[in-house]
Amino acid sequence: MYYIADEKLRAAVEKFGVEKTMACRTLYQLVKLHKSGLVTEAVGKKAESMMADMCPKELIDVIAQTTD
Repeated sequence: MYYIADEKLRAAVEKFGVEKTMACRTLYQLVKLHKSGLVTEAVGKKAESMMADMCPKELIDVIAQTTD
């Protein structure tokens, strides 16, 4: 899988698990797309809410460094 090639994501997967890491990365990307106006407000707000509930700040900080 692609995340293994990235050292930061590999460390996050080892600490938080693959499911949580990839889910949080997807939510982060949806929020980022919402801020760019590329997804609807409903999707963006739901992603923000889900990310706040399930993604630790430490994990989000790592994910932010690994997304375009």
